[in-house]
Amino acid sequence: MGLVLSFGGDALGDPPAGTETAASAGSASSDAQTSVSTGNFLSSLKQAFRQDLNYEVVRGHFDVGSPPNTHRFYCLVDSRTGQSETYGVAGEPVLRPDGMTGIKAGAVSPLSCTKADEQGRLVTAGYVLSVGSRNTLKPPSPAQRQPGDLAKNIVTPDKIDVAGVRLGMSPDQVRAVLKSKMLSDYHESTELLGNSDSTKGATHTTASGRFVNVIAAWTPVPSSAAGDAVGMDGESYEVMFTPVPGKERAMAIVHSVAYSTANAIGAMAVQNGLVAQYGGYSAPNELPESPTWRIQSSGSVLVGDPCNRRGIFGALGEIDIGTSNRHNLALKTTPEEFGFQIDRCGVAIVTEDHSTPNGDAPPQDRIITRLTVTAYSPSIGFDGATTAAQLLQTAGNAVAKPQTSQKASDKE
Repeated sequence: MGLVLSFGGDALGDPPAGTETAASAGSASSDAQTSVSTGNFLSSLKQAFRQDLNYEVVRGHFDVGSPPNTHRFYCLVDSRTGQSETYGVAGEPVLRPDGMTGIKAGAVSPLSCTKADEQGRLVTAGYVLSVGSRNTLKPPSPAQRQPGDLAKNIVTPDKIDVAGVRLGMSPDQVRAVLKSKMLSDYHESTELLGNSDSTKGATHTTASGRFVNVIAAWTPVPSSAAGDAVGMDGESYEVMFTPVPGKERAMAIVHSVAYSTANAIGAMAVQNGLVAQYGGYSAPNELPESPTWRIQSSGSVLVGDPCNRRGIFGALGEIDIGTSNRHNLALKTTPEEFGFQIDRCGVAIVTEDHSTPNGDAPPQDRIITRLTVTAYSPSIGFDGATTAAQLLQTAGNAVAKPQTSQKASDKE
């Protein structure tokens, strides 16, 4: 979904004992993902808008893929109402004080829990449920509440989540999330960390100088017979990393969705979700057309773009990303510019942009057919640029030392 979806958690727990059964192992066959998929990621995105993981608990799980590339998805039930959610959620299990299992860092997938149950793939053993009576259930205590609500918690860039991908993630973590999205196209681009010495005509590179620059995944919008792509569904992710070979971190995320009119989501639902997620505005109707949130080093959240930097990644993004390479931002941004961004903007910037074809309709009737959410962390970018510069300096010194030694031997 184009909305920023961050489902946090305080205490990470292991999966309940006894869940690694033969049924679980059998569910990891190569055709499992296809057999439980509904083929419509938009419905699962609508589930993500309305569910509240403070109250959702795990009733079972199913696995897809073949070892060593098996991925687990959890099926949830609302502890307040007893209503089961339709789609599986990727995330980390959290043991709650009431004995039930919650989910940390959850991302809704298009995989159907109903189909997994019908096919006997759903493993329920080991999960405690107490959903029989609403009167016996209590809302989570403050210690249990998820730290995803940026308006009420101390925020750091690595708590910012865009549809399952968090700032600060490693390439492997991003790959796992994007694989669970089942988008049709995937591309990774790498760059070589090195610099040129104009005085000697040499290029200095680090020992392991190639780093992951961008990971992208997308399902392109199908073109009509007329060659246009209006009114069709599609989705894309683009994640840029810091230029530190072997220790890359996600410093920017761009997530875009295109909806057909039939699958379009209500503008008010998006506004409600954004305010619930990030705060900054007292009511959803106060959001501007293109809101910006600025996460400060103190952990507070400010709104607006007085520093005029939302355009670094903000604006409606492309759905059909393609394989063209984007130059790494950390390598072309000066330390002074990073300092300005961190001091005047914040340690992270989140933006949302959308397209509403019926903007003249009453607010409750407006729909969104294009949506982009971005997250960018100048502080992560600056850390990466600083480390990259140190690696290059070390590489340059390593090249210079043998040359100095050779000159000394020539004099002898």
